[in-house]
Amino acid sequence: MQPVPIQAMNTRVVRVSTAKDYWTILFGIWLIGGIFVDGFAHNHGVVETFFTPWHAILYSGFMVSAIWMCWLLYRSKRTTGLPWIKAAPVGYGLGLIGVVIFLLGGLFDMYWHVVFGIEQNTAALLSPSHLMLLLGGILILSSPFRAGWHNEKWTKPSWVEFAPAFLSLVITVGAVSFFLMYAWTFRYNLPAAAVVDWYVSHFNGGIVSESNEMRGLTYILLDTLIYMYPVFLLMKRWQLPFGAMTLLFAMITTMMNVLDGFVYYQSIIIAGAAGLLGDLLYHYLKAGEGRMWAQRIIAGALPVALWGFYFGYMNAVDGIGWSAELWSGSIVEATLLSLGVHFLSASKGKG
Repeated sequence: MQPVPIQAMNTRVVRVSTAKDYWTILFGIWLIGGIFVDGFAHNHGVVETFFTPWHAILYSGFMVSAIWMCWLLYRSKRTTGLPWIKAAPVGYGLGLIGVVIFLLGGLFDMYWHVVFGIEQNTAALLSPSHLMLLLGGILILSSPFRAGWHNEKWTKPSWVEFAPAFLSLVITVGAVSFFLMYAWTFRYNLPAAAVVDWYVSHFNGGIVSESNEMRGLTYILLDTLIYMYPVFLLMKRWQLPFGAMTLLFAMITTMMNVLDGFVYYQSIIIAGAAGLLGDLLYHYLKAGEGRMWAQRIIAGALPVALWGFYFGYMNAVDGIGWSAELWSGSIVEATLLSLGVHFLSASKGKG
C-alpha cells in the first residue's frame, strides 16, 4: 500500500457508498423495531425480566448494527491507511461513539433491572439506563443522515440516493418520539368530548379539567416540533423529491401507533394528509429553489393542516370538548411556534 500523503491524512474524505448506507438503515430498522416492540411490551405489562424476546430483538439489532459499523471502520482503515479516528467514514464517527454508549447503556440497563426491578409506563422512559440507550441509539441511527448532509454533491438527489439519509432521519425522530410517548397527542385525545366529559364526571371539573386543557395544548405544541423540525432540516439541505413530507409524517405516526397496537390508526391518515399538502405546496411553490417565502408558507400551512384535520375528524366522530377559543387557538399557537422555529432553523449555514 502506498503511504497516504500528510494532506490526505488531515482531511476526512472517507465515505461509504449508498449501497452500504442501505445496509446501515436495514440494521437500524431492526434496532428501532426492537425499541418499539419493547415499548409495546412495557405498555402492556408483559415484561418480567431483562431476558425477554423483546430485549432479544432490541439487542440483536444493536449487535448487527455495531458489528457492521465497526467493519466499515476496519475496511476504511485498511484501505486508506488513515489513523483510526480519521478512518471513520464521514457521518459515522459519532455513530461509532454511539455504539460504545449503547453497549455501556445495555450493561447498565441489565444491572438496573436486577437491582431495581422492571419499570412500567412513564417510569421506563425516565430510567437513566434507558436514556443512555436513547443517546447511543440516536447517534447510531442518524449516521446515514449525517453522511448525506455532508455530501456536497447531493443537492437534488433522486429517491434512490436520498432514501438512506431520509430513512435515517425518520427512525431517529422515531426514537425521540418514543421517549416522548407520554406527550403524544393522538394517544390521549384530550380535546375529545368523551374524554372531557369523563374527567368532568369523575373529578367534577374544576382544576383537573383545566389541567387537562393545559396538558392537551402542551402536547400539541411539542408534537408540532417533532413533526416540523425534521421538515425544516430537509428543506434547508436538499431539494426534496416528491413524497418526502408525506412519508415523514406518515412513518413517524405509524411507528408511534405500534405502541398501542394501531388503536389510533386514523392518526396515520391525518398526518399523511397533512404531509401530502406540504409536498404539493413545496413543488407548486418551488420551495426547493431557495424561495424562503415559499418555505415559510409551508412552515405555517403544515401545522394548520395537521391540527385542522385532527380537530375536524374529532368533531365528525366524537365532538370537540374544548371551547372554540381553545381548540382554534391551539392551532394558531402551533402555527406561530412552527414559523418561529423555521426562522431560527433557516439561518445561514448548513451545520
